[in-house]
Amino acid sequence: MSSLLRDLRLLGIAFVYELRKVTAWRAGFVVRELMRSMWRPLVMIFVYRAMLLEPDARLGGYDFPGLVGYLILAASFEKLLFHQRGLDLADQIFQGYVTKYLTMPVRFFVLALARFVQHIAVQGFVLAVLWILGWLLLPQWWPQPHSAAAALSALTLVLLGSYCAFLVCFVVNVLAFWLDVIWTLSAMASFVFSFAAGVLVPVSIMPEWLAGTLRWMFPYWAVSAPVELFLGRLDPSALSHGVAVLLAWIVALELVRELAWRRGLGRHVGAGV
Repeated sequence: MSSLLRDLRLLGIAFVYELRKVTAWRAGFVVRELMRSMWRPLVMIFVYRAMLLEPDARLGGYDFPGLVGYLILAASFEKLLFHQRGLDLADQIFQGYVTKYLTMPVRFFVLALARFVQHIAVQGFVLAVLWILGWLLLPQWWPQPHSAAAALSALTLVLLGSYCAFLVCFVVNVLAFWLDVIWTLSAMASFVFSFAAGVLVPVSIMPEWLAGTLRWMFPYWAVSAPVELFLGRLDPSALSHGVAVLLAWIVALELVRELAWRRGLGRHVGAGV
């Protein structure tokens, strides 16, 4: 119990530190925190406009206003997802700084977890501001929740999916104990995640064999499924299936994270790994 209380206290202290660091006023904060994940969906709106020129044209059950609403929601939920640049663990491993964590009476993962909490807090605030502006400035295009329960269900899936993304980022960073191509792997993982999550193309309009496969992967339940739940396009009973899939992924990723961290520390020799 004393160990748990110590971890919780450390999590609070580290969260405040990370929050103060990331919100220090500079242009980088505006670009990174406010505009992240916004440009690709904006480009796709013009792509879909070019594809659906006829007034009654549809793409997999979506008309153009429906696709605009999907892209707005997908971009919004993607902002809540932890991203590969959220951790600098790989840099610390390469530079040998990770050694200091071996002498601290706390678990390093608590410090990393504070980054996740900080990310959710900052992006949640940014998202709330953007949605208020969207409702005020573009009410005819801004998506509305099918119901309060649908909105809550979508948020639940996004938060669980974000934790899965955080664990994947942690594992990729830990691979720096063995590899020196971590940023290449991160970029590849980000590309695969965006596709599997349906960030730019709804999974429901993909070929059935592909969509069926993606429904067993956590990215789908982190973006595409929450969007369609929010809009009422997905049966509310899908929530329980999505939570089960995400919890299974969390358990598996936690095991991989712990194993990779322990094995990595076992072979760590300092700077120049």
